[in-house]
Amino acid sequence: MIYWAPLLHMYQPAFQDIRVLRQIDKECYKPLLKMFEEHDNVKISLNINAVLLEMLHEFDLSDTIEILHNLESNSKIEITGTAKFHPILPLIPQNEAEHQIKINEQVIKKEFEQWERLGFFPPEMSISSQVAKYIREIGYKWVIVSGIACPVDWPTDQIYCSPNGLQLFFRDDILSNKVSFNTINAKEFVESLKELSNFQENGSDEKYVITAQDGETFGWHHKKFERKFLSKTLELINDQSEIKLEFISELDKHFPIHKERIVPRDSSWSTSNNDMEAEIPYPLWDHPDNRVHTLYWKIVKSLNNLMNLLDNLDLNQNWDAERHYNTSRWFYDRGICSDTTWWGNPNRGTWSPNLIYKGIELLMKSALNAQLALVHANQSDIAEGYFDSISFYHNLLLMELYSKTKELKRRKK
Repeated sequence: MIYWAPLLHMYQPAFQDIRVLRQIDKECYKPLLKMFEEHDNVKISLNINAVLLEMLHEFDLSDTIEILHNLESNSKIEITGTAKFHPILPLIPQNEAEHQIKINEQVIKKEFEQWERLGFFPPEMSISSQVAKYIREIGYKWVIVSGIACPVDWPTDQIYCSPNGLQLFFRDDILSNKVSFNTINAKEFVESLKELSNFQENGSDEKYVITAQDGETFGWHHKKFERKFLSKTLELINDQSEIKLEFISELDKHFPIHKERIVPRDSSWSTSNNDMEAEIPYPLWDHPDNRVHTLYWKIVKSLNNLMNLLDNLDLNQNWDAERHYNTSRWFYDRGICSDTTWWGNPNRGTWSPNLIYKGIELLMKSALNAQLALVHANQSDIAEGYFDSISFYHNLLLMELYSKTKELKRRKK
């Protein structure tokens, strides 16, 4: 018997073009979720960031959320926790990470009244020992991470935990990527699961495997893929007894907890073995040879210092200071999303100066309002160095976007 525990991740950035969002909803979200309604054997661990739920409501796409409600009430999906605006958690201060998790929970609890803290999806599966530690301290039972984060022999019939008891579930990267890149069909996928179930080790006759993809894989990245692959897979599994779908949260009912405690390796689901050897755990967001990345994080570092100054001030007595702080916070929360640096990877095929600048613009608006809040609080002098630094690196980043685009243009000739 093989227990297959699939997870899907749905997310769009706060600055996503509304026309694109509507198209994704039409081609992906609605067809995918409606397909799940048709199958009785569905059990999907689903991560949907709160920012996407809010955007669906805001732009009159609430009927998609109604399908989610139906799926949850019929026990076909379990909703995981995450960070609302999709930041790379190991790269931001812990207080900001916990804030992002808290504001995500506020939306999820309001939307799904029976929701409880069980599973956690760190954006881009970006994990570190510190992130794993505070996820458990917040109250989550388990976290899903990339297979490359596994520091021990590959677990198939036991569950490992972190030192403080967080259950660690490792995605089968090979099988998951075959699905993500459409290099395996439904029949081949099911046969691969059967082969895993027939593989005996230590006398155990039950195994589990976890796959995870972006939800947008099914219908957006690959047209009609929710029918061509997922629906057919569910039908094939329903016709035999060797494979059973299960929520990740339920795996500990079938498999024992290993007595050894382990720490996941710093990594993401886009980290390669070469990246690990080079000690670059988050290559698409913080690569030392990527000038867009280094300038971005210099801006964020100075902005973090501004925010820390404000967080330690009592602004309740000054309406203008409080108003500017709230505005700064609004832009900051949205501006530290992963998308800004993800679009700055021309060597990996993702380069969009305008999408990079959409994120940078949010940070600059946050910085401006943070400094204005300090002006009204009569504390601007202590922060001018940080604000000047942000302005300086902002200009360098603009120059980098321009010069890199010219360089890429020359390469194509």
